[in-house]
Amino acid sequence: MIDGEDEKNMVLKSDTEEKYELKHIKELDGVRALFIIIVAWYHIWIQSWLAPNIGSFSLDWLIRNGSIFVDGLILLSGFCLFLPYARSIVYKEPFPSTKKFYINRIARIVPSYLFAIIIVLIFFVIPNGEYTSISDALQDIFSHLFFVHNLIPDILPLSYYLGVLWTVGVEMQLYIIFPLLAHAFCKKPALTYLGMVFIGVGSCIIISNNFDTINSGFWMNNTLTFFSTFANGMLGAYIYIKLTKTMPKKWYLALLFTAISIACLLLYKVIIAYRMSYEDERKWQVDFRYIFSIFNMVMILSMIFASKWYRLLFNNKIMRFIAILSYNLYIYHQLIAFKLKEYKIPFWDGDELPNMSGNEEWKIKYTIICAIVALIVGTLATYLIEKPAAKFIKKKLKS
Repeated sequence: MIDGEDEKNMVLKSDTEEKYELKHIKELDGVRALFIIIVAWYHIWIQSWLAPNIGSFSLDWLIRNGSIFVDGLILLSGFCLFLPYARSIVYKEPFPSTKKFYINRIARIVPSYLFAIIIVLIFFVIPNGEYTSISDALQDIFSHLFFVHNLIPDILPLSYYLGVLWTVGVEMQLYIIFPLLAHAFCKKPALTYLGMVFIGVGSCIIISNNFDTINSGFWMNNTLTFFSTFANGMLGAYIYIKLTKTMPKKWYLALLFTAISIACLLLYKVIIAYRMSYEDERKWQVDFRYIFSIFNMVMILSMIFASKWYRLLFNNKIMRFIAILSYNLYIYHQLIAFKLKEYKIPFWDGDELPNMSGNEEWKIKYTIICAIVALIVGTLATYLIEKPAAKFIKKKLKS
């Protein structure tokens, strides 16, 4: 779903001969992978109710609140996409090509997205008779084809089977206007940032004040509410590039940033505890979306500048591999969780759902199978659909 630059790393040497990554920050691949894992685990947990406990150690608090990490993914998108524009400001590089930006976004997002929609239509929606009329079918299909399905409050069949695609709608709508936002940010950074924050926070305030009288589940994730989150991603990229030019790489600075990053990770539990004690957990996201995005930006920036041993937690082969699969893993994991449970894989007997009956053996087996199947499907979709199609699209559109 979210990715960095396609180009090779460009590095800048500081006076200590150490290097800053200026085009593709590998640690962000690990952060993206971690956020995707937590979101996917959350959706699997909804079906299994398996508490991730080992003795007295528990991650139950984290997984129960996994949905909030979607905000982090959208912030990462703004961060990664704005990096080349931030370089053009700080290092006086040529301005990025708008045509290339749109080609890369289409090549990255559209093939896997369309393939998933076709698969669900052919094997689930149409055979199950989900459409009551041709007009319903056309509304569902075309709203998804034009990435505006998240703007329609009624639950549509494709949105039921591929519920996570609402975020792709948000992303694509932001992508369409992103070059305009980026150019404006480069010319008038303070004014553009404040304008985006005004739109995002203002939308959230309106929704919060009417939370009990509107379809809050729909409106809370409206694209406008993410403007401030996206703005903080862009601001984070600018701060990062600015620091690469002005801040030397010193071990004591790296240690300081490591401490800040670890403190942020520990604070997640405090933040989540507050969310769970709030009047409505969903309303918390609306009320604190902007503040939470600032927190995520600080955590990400501190991690990037942290000590090498700490960054290895995010920049390693496993996390980079999951990051490669992340988009397709994100698309399919919820559908896989739904269908495995519906098809009784692993098998469960009786009329009561196994998660409700407290069948712990089933919960463990189900969670493991969901994870394995999601990884297999994500791998196949990435290497058989996404990458070949992206290569073909880039070749055709750039020629």
